[in-house]
Amino acid sequence: MAADVLKILTVCSHNRTRSVMSMAMLQAGLDQRLGPGRAAVRSLGFGPEGIPSIPDAVDAMQRRGLDVADHRSREVTAKRVEAADLILTSEKDHVIKIASISPVAYRRTFTLPEFCEQITSDPLANGRTLAAWMTDLSEGRRASDYLRSHVPEVADPTGLPPRQFEAATVGIEQMCAEVVDVLSRSF
Repeated sequence: MAADVLKILTVCSHNRTRSVMSMAMLQAGLDQRLGPGRAAVRSLGFGPEGIPSIPDAVDAMQRRGLDVADHRSREVTAKRVEAADLILTSEKDHVIKIASISPVAYRRTFTLPEFCEQITSDPLANGRTLAAWMTDLSEGRRASDYLRSHVPEVADPTGLPPRQFEAATVGIEQMCAEVVDVLSRSF
């Protein structure tokens, strides 16, 4: 991939539901706004590799014209997170686990709703690189304080009845749209 490709990781517990849906929606949105090949969105988890997405996630994405049927889970590794420009997780615990695997990745790792809150309070201004912006966003953010702080998370819809699963998917979709909007204006 070229150096000017924005590399984003989405992360959830098992890389079968939330991170897969976030990956698909972010990739589609960024491809539409930036053009294909300008962003590479991948997803990871903390469970075993090679497991397919849950059927509800496949169906939810299919209703949106996105195909994740061939997705297979991939595990978080230091090498994978260190290669990313931005890491968006589902839970605070995921951020902490990533920080323990790769302390250098901590500054660019946020829960998806946390990142949405940050971009609302400090929109990416012209002239700042994404890396500089994320450093500013995470300035003074210490892992020990982060553990005790309230951090918004993406609830796991796995196993919920169809209406509740769809409502959770719509919430993820809205957050992904916010991220796409901000990143596409700056990259």
